[in-house]
Amino acid sequence: MTDAAPHMLGQSTLVERIYQSIRDQMLSLKLPPGTRLKDTELAAAFGTSNTPVREALRRLETAALVETIPRRGTFVKRLSRSDVQGLYEVREALEVLAVRLAVERASDVLLQQVAETAELHLSTVKKGNIGEYLKYDRRFHELIAEGSDNSVLASMLFRLGDRFHVVRRMDLEDSMSGQEHSDIAAALLDRDGKEATRLMKNHIRVHRDRVLDILGQKEANGDIGN
Repeated sequence: MTDAAPHMLGQSTLVERIYQSIRDQMLSLKLPPGTRLKDTELAAAFGTSNTPVREALRRLETAALVETIPRRGTFVKRLSRSDVQGLYEVREALEVLAVRLAVERASDVLLQQVAETAELHLSTVKKGNIGEYLKYDRRFHELIAEGSDNSVLASMLFRLGDRFHVVRRMDLEDSMSGQEHSDIAAALLDRDGKEATRLMKNHIRVHRDRVLDILGQKEANGDIGN
C-alpha cells in the first residue's frame, strides 16, 4: 500500500464532515434557499483548503440541494412552485405505493413501530419542538417505505428525503399532521389498504397545497427567484 492511501482516507473523511455540516445547516434553514456558498469563505470557516469544500459542494449539487449558476456562483437551491409541484407528484406516487405494499408485506412488529413513531410525532406537534417534529415525521415515512419490502422504492424515497425535508420546514403550521400520521398508522395496523392509501394520498396533497400557497405568496412578494 502506498503512502497516498491514508491521505486519501483523511481527505474523504474531511469532505464527508464538510458535506454533512453544510447539509445540516441547509436542512435547518440556517443556510436558507438562495444563500450563496463561497468556497473560500467555507474553507476558512472549516480551516481547510478549497479542494475538499468544492468536492462537498459537488456532492450537494448531485443531491440537488445546491445549484451552480454560470458567472454568479453556487447557491443553496431555491424552490420554485414548479419544483415543488414536481416533487409532490413523485412523492404522492411513491408514498401511496409504499403504504399499499406495507399493508400487504410489513411485519406486525414494524407496523407497531410505525404506530409508536406516529404517537411520538403527535406529542412533538403538541410541544412545538420543530427539530423533533421533523425527525419523527421523516422516520414515520421511512418506516412505511421499509415495510413495503421494496428496496428500490425505499431507496428512491430515501434519496429524495433531504429535498422533502427542506419543503416540510416551509409548512410548519400544520397541527393536524400529527393526527394524520396516527390515522394512517391505525389503517396500517388494521391492514386496510384502501383506507391507508386514501389517507396517505390526502396527507400528501394537503401539504402540497399549503406549500404551493406559501410559495405563491412569496413569488407575489418578489421573495423567490434567482
